[in-house]
Amino acid sequence: MNDIDKTLESAEAARRRAEAEGKDATEAFRFGRPPILRKWLPAPASRRPIPKDLTLEVIDLNRRSHRGRFIDVADPIYEGDPNYIAPLRIAILKALNPKKFPPFKHIEMRAVMAYRGGKPVGRLTCQIDSIYNDYHETNAGWFGYFECIDDLAVAHAMFDDGIRWLKSRGVVEVFGPANPTMNYQSGLLVENFDRPPVIETLYNPPYYEALLTSYGFGKAKDLLCWWIDVSNGMDSPKRQRILRIAERIKKREGITIRNASLKNAQRDIELIHELFTASWQKNWGFAPIPKEEFVELAQDLVQVIVEELLMFVMVGDRPVGFVLTVPDANEKMPKDGRLFPFGWLKLVSGLRKTKNARLFLLGTLPEYRKRGLESIFIAETTLRGHKLGYHAGEIGWTLEDNDLINRVIESMEAWVDRRYRIYGLDLTD
Repeated sequence: MNDIDKTLESAEAARRRAEAEGKDATEAFRFGRPPILRKWLPAPASRRPIPKDLTLEVIDLNRRSHRGRFIDVADPIYEGDPNYIAPLRIAILKALNPKKFPPFKHIEMRAVMAYRGGKPVGRLTCQIDSIYNDYHETNAGWFGYFECIDDLAVAHAMFDDGIRWLKSRGVVEVFGPANPTMNYQSGLLVENFDRPPVIETLYNPPYYEALLTSYGFGKAKDLLCWWIDVSNGMDSPKRQRILRIAERIKKREGITIRNASLKNAQRDIELIHELFTASWQKNWGFAPIPKEEFVELAQDLVQVIVEELLMFVMVGDRPVGFVLTVPDANEKMPKDGRLFPFGWLKLVSGLRKTKNARLFLLGTLPEYRKRGLESIFIAETTLRGHKLGYHAGEIGWTLEDNDLINRVIESMEAWVDRRYRIYGLDLTD
C-alpha cells in the first residue's frame, strides 16, 4: 500500500469513528469551517460581456515556446512595481511542463492567454487534481497562474472559458488561486502590498481582488501570514514567560530537539513527508502529496536549508513534530527572474546571508497537540534565528480559523502582516 492509499484509509477510518460517535463526519475530517460559496449563475450585474476585439488562445504546455509566451504576460503588468519579484524563469518553465513537473501525474490542466487588439493582456490556468477529489470525495476544480491587466472584461472572459471547461468535466466547485494546488503557492494577496513577497509566496496588484469579486467569486478561506521581529531574540517579558513554559514542557514530556542533517537529507525529507501527511491531513484544502513528488520538490529547498532551522521534536526516540524555517532567498533573487549570466552566482553565494527568514512548515502529530509543542517550536526558532543573525521573519501561512496555532504565534508578539484569500464559486445549477 502506498502513502496516498494509507492516508485515504486513515481519513476513511476517521469518518467511520465520527459517524459511530454521532458527529458530523465531514467536520471531523476537515479542519476549519467549509465555505458557503456563491453561485456561478445567475451572473452578477458586475460581470462583463466578452468584447469583440478580445480573443483567447489555448496554450500547449508541452511546447516550451508556448510556456515562454504564457510566462511573459506578467512582465508589462508589473513594470515599475518596486515590490515585484518575478518567479525564477527556469523554475516556472519546469512547473508548467507536464513532462517534468510531478503534479501533472494527477492533475489535468487547461491554460489560456487573452489578447486584446492583438496584444497579450492576461493568462489563466484551470486544473483538476484527482488526488484532492479522491481525498475529499468531491469533484472540485482550481484556477491559478492568474495575471491580467486592469480590465474586468478580460478577466471575466478567461474565467468564462475556464469554468465552462471545468463544468464539461463535471466539476461542481472551483477554488483559487493555486499554482497548481494548495500544496504549492496559493492565495490572492488582499492586505499589505508595501513590501516584496518572501520565498515561495505570491504577489499581485491590489486591483486583482476586484477582477475576481466582480465576476462573482466570494471568499472561501483566508490564509494568514504573520511577521515577527527576532532582532532581540527572546528578550522580552512575554517571550521570557513563553521560554520558561517551553522548558517546563520539555521536562514534563521528555522532549529533545534534533537538528536536520544535510548528510542524511534523504532520510529527513522522507521523515518530514510522513509527519507532514499525518499532521496536516484534516486541514481545509489539504491533499496528500505522493512521496516521490514530495522528495523531488524538497530537493529544491535543500540548497537553502540551514540545519539549525530544521528541527524535529523527539519524545524518546519517536519524532512527533517538525518545524522548517528557510532564509528569504527572494532578497537575493534577480528582480526579472533571470539567473543568467551572473544572477545564479549572486544567488548561490548569498542564500544563507539574508536578513529575514520564513517559517515555512510546521506540523505536530494529532495526539501531541494541545500539549505545548507548538510553543517550543516558535520559541526555539526565534532563539536560533536571532543567534544566526536574522532580523525578522514571516510565519505562514496559517488558516484563519486555526485558533490553536494562531494563538501560539500571537503569544510570541507576532502580528498578522499579510492576508491571502482563497476564492470560490459553486458551479452547480
